This record gives sequence, C-alpha cells and structure tokens, in this order.
Amino acid sequence: MARFIYGLTRERELAEDLVQETFVSAYRALPTMPNDLKLSAWLYKIALNKVRSEKRKKRPLPWLPLPFFGQDNSEDSPTPDIADPQQEAGETFAQREVITQALKRLAPDQAAALLMDSQGYEDIEIAQVLDCSVGAVRQRLFRGRKAFRAVYEEMGK
Repeated sequence: MARFIYGLTRERELAEDLVQETFVSAYRALPTMPNDLKLSAWLYKIALNKVRSEKRKKRPLPWLPLPFFGQDNSEDSPTPDIADPQQEAGETFAQREVITQALKRLAPDQAAALLMDSQGYEDIEIAQVLDCSVGAVRQRLFRGRKAFRAVYEEMGK
C-alpha cells in the first residue's frame, strides 16, 4: 500500500499520511465494505481516492516509476523502499528520472493501472480500484504501455 501511494505522490511524508488516512477510512467503512470486492482491491480503491483528493487540493503529484512494467518486484530490483527513496545512484537514478518524467505525461488512470499491473494485480482487481470495466483496464494498459514506450524512447534520445 505504501509503495503504491508513494508511487503516485513521490512524497514520502505525504505517502505516509495517506497510508494512515486510508486505513482509518477503511476501518470506519468496514461495516459497509462491498461483499463482491477483495479486501486488497477495496483498500487500493480507498487509497486511490485519497490520492485523488490530494490532487484536487492543487498539490503536484509526480509519479514514481517502476523499472519495467510486467517485471516482478524481486529484492534485487532497483525499486526503492518507502523507507529510503534515495537509495539509488548514478545510472539507475538517471534512468529512474527519465521514467518518472515519462509517466508524468500519461493520463493518471493509465499510470495508476500500469503501476498496479507492474505490482502483479489482476485486471479485475485494477478495474475494481479504478471503477471501470475490465475491458477499460485492458485498454488503459495497452494505450498506457504504448504511450509510455513512445515517450520513454523520445526522452532517451
């Protein structure tokens, strides 16, 4: 949860606050939790709504990229831990900055779908979080990957 929110905000303190707010809201809304949602998808939906609320407050929300979409997040992956977002250096940092800038150019729902997909969530779970159909998720992922690839390659030149 923290990694997802940090990926959407790129601000450690804000991410920590939003994680707390997410769990407080979930605790309060637990009696009204929809039966057809998995708990994790429901929590991500609440978290995404918290991030969107922050965006409406006119705070800029840069995106934290993950190294490659569809690649697993193993321990040897250069993805930073929420506790130490400054752990990368040199070439990895430069690549991460290019990826961050590329993700900023995507529509927020496309970027959110790509981030969740890269974390291993199924299309149905992403659809529940984004309040859309599975077909819409697949379309956002397809278009998001295509747009990301074009922007990333353009910036890498």
